[in-house]
Amino acid sequence: MTVRNQHEFFSIESSFTNILKKTYFHSRKVRLLKICLPFLALIIALIFCWFTFFSISFSFDKVLSSHEEEEIAQLTMLNPRLEGYTNFHKPYWIKAEKAFQDRKSSGIIGLKNITAEVPTKGQGQIFIDAQGGVYDNIKSHLQFNEPFTVTTKDGIIAKFIAANIDLSKSQFNTDQPVNIQSANFHLIANALQVCEKEQVMYFQKGVRIVLDKKEK
Repeated sequence: MTVRNQHEFFSIESSFTNILKKTYFHSRKVRLLKICLPFLALIIALIFCWFTFFSISFSFDKVLSSHEEEEIAQLTMLNPRLEGYTNFHKPYWIKAEKAFQDRKSSGIIGLKNITAEVPTKGQGQIFIDAQGGVYDNIKSHLQFNEPFTVTTKDGIIAKFIAANIDLSKSQFNTDQPVNIQSANFHLIANALQVCEKEQVMYFQKGVRIVLDKKEK
């Protein structure tokens, strides 16, 4: 797994500069990896979550919305939910308040108020809370155009304003601010790209990290 800034390993804010002295570089690098490895697990679980959710066939046989003529073309499913087990035999669940589909664009599915609980290998459970997303079944592409949060059981919180996920390539991209924090660190970046099958993370544009000096 590789963690990179666009031009350097990390661009650290001035309050942390004195900590990263040459004599401590190796130990500090290990501490940065301790931050990024759990976060990478979040992204992998997030991609798994949506790939699994959308791999099932949505059925809009029951039309629950019956508005005026101009709105009848939209089909709505209330409270879609998926439960199952991962390949390492841990339970997960994913649900939404509403799924909707335009009859003219049958490959496009919208979701509102999405929540999920998904296990990871070695990092425990993660919890996902998103205001909404749009899935393109033809392109296998998921777009979050509203804020969402990913939280671990041990207290890591990652907040995003928007993101694009290519499920077919396992790529995650956002050009909006990313805010990751726990009791021992705080990481801020203005863009993030996860690629090469979730093995490389590029934090870009004004990356700042604050680590708790007491952490060992």
